[in-house]
Amino acid sequence: MFVLPPPPRYPNGNLYTGGFPGGTLIETNNLLTHPTGPEYQLVVGEGTYVLKEDLLLATPPPHPSEAPVQNLNPLATTPIPPTAGTKLSLTILIPSQRNVQRLYRTDTAASAKSALPPSIKEEGQSPGSEHDSFSRANGFADSFRAQAPAFGEGNPALVTVVGKDVKDPTKRRKPKSNIVKSNSSYISRVIPHETLTKKLQEHNPEGLFAFVNVNRAMQWLDLSSEQKTDHLTKILFTKAHVLCHDTNPLTKSSTHMDVIMGSSTSDIIWWEPMSQKYSRLNKNGIINSSPVSDIRWLPNTENYFLAAHMDGTLVVYDKEREDAAFVPEENGVDKASFDTERGPALHVKKSQQSRNQKTNPVACWK
Repeated sequence: MFVLPPPPRYPNGNLYTGGFPGGTLIETNNLLTHPTGPEYQLVVGEGTYVLKEDLLLATPPPHPSEAPVQNLNPLATTPIPPTAGTKLSLTILIPSQRNVQRLYRTDTAASAKSALPPSIKEEGQSPGSEHDSFSRANGFADSFRAQAPAFGEGNPALVTVVGKDVKDPTKRRKPKSNIVKSNSSYISRVIPHETLTKKLQEHNPEGLFAFVNVNRAMQWLDLSSEQKTDHLTKILFTKAHVLCHDTNPLTKSSTHMDVIMGSSTSDIIWWEPMSQKYSRLNKNGIINSSPVSDIRWLPNTENYFLAAHMDGTLVVYDKEREDAAFVPEENGVDKASFDTERGPALHVKKSQQSRNQKTNPVACWK
């Protein structure tokens, strides 16, 4: 014998009004607490960490247009829409430049010549060193890493067209549609801060911006502000859940940021939060109808990002290209991923060397 879970608290679906039809709209807000006590301390070798602030992010209720939450059988095999909980990323517009090389060059009174043979060099530039770890954490490219070929190198169809953006690197191309004034049914509401422009002007360039996706909400927070609970912008989607997001470290500045979001409906949102402009890619799953489980900007590229769909497909998109129905080119099997025992592990549906680059996708593997 087993017991089914209890029925939903509000079976009529009026989660926005506290369960009462026609009631006042309920807005979920973030909560900031300052816990105290030994249970909020972490003692490690280098010292004791003390929790100073605890920020609880609000989880938005389902959209009123969604069907009421049913009392689901936990043993049912019916697939349900994917969710990913909470994912957070931190961004610093202008990171402070630490001079890590000074540690290796400083001479002290107790300095002595190393007993190691002269042929062995202790350099901070070697892979796996402290300098290498710092470089990875702060986005600095080392010389050995710069030798990797750029994405699409050798394909004239992927060469960036010389224009005003190349002449003036500070001017970045932005999406065309205003997300605040959008009348798309895909977006439920957008709540910008009343004094967003003023807050951006007062923001410390070395301060932390945070982007957080919680179910069908996407929040932009300023963690260097005194009011950490106040979102700079909060986007509520109608039915889509944002499963992942990423910011482009190459294009960020005091006037521009590129943020991409992958959703449970397979749609991808390219959002520029400073100007509140956005663009929607893979609309209605025209290229791939599977949810996006993870998404990342390709290193050292302004336009290209990689999306991992839940059906096992890896797709490279260009944020500025139009979408079109995708017909696989079937270029064959990636030799680097060929497993002689199990067969091919990765099929090339469209190569980055393909000359057909007028529309997305730029490349596709499965």
